[in-house]
Amino acid sequence: MADLEALAERVRAAIPLTRHLAFRYTGFDGDSLTLTAPLAPNHNDKGTFFAGSQVALLTLAGWSCTTLIAEAVIAGTDQPDRAVDVVAVDGGQQYRLPLEADITVTASPAPDQRDRFAERLSRRGKATLKVHARATNPAGDTVCEYQGLYLARLAD
Repeated sequence: MADLEALAERVRAAIPLTRHLAFRYTGFDGDSLTLTAPLAPNHNDKGTFFAGSQVALLTLAGWSCTTLIAEAVIAGTDQPDRAVDVVAVDGGQQYRLPLEADITVTASPAPDQRDRFAERLSRRGKATLKVHARATNPAGDTVCEYQGLYLARLAD
């Protein structure tokens, strides 16, 4: 199982903005990653969750999900100690509702993407993964949807 606290520490050390989002990973089941963040450090002038914070958290969830899946793929190869480097290649979001509370984001690979991703990453040392993420309010209503494309490659 993934060490989510270690991943959070890596992220906060490498990406200073994430320290201000006050996010916390809450789960990873091998396919889907969930994180939460409070409204307090992420509000805008209207008292709702800032759109910039939302897209940062959605992008981070997609990157984190891709990273954990890629690391699991590589762990099962003949090069289990190789590091994986993941970058966002493309992304887009649609805001559905204002959010006046804490946020929960769930990210997972698009349907039928994982096997192709694993095969290409193992064979070629690089692969892309389409990820869908959904941000919800405490009642479970969708406030924002995101689609991203991530490139994972074995680091030198």
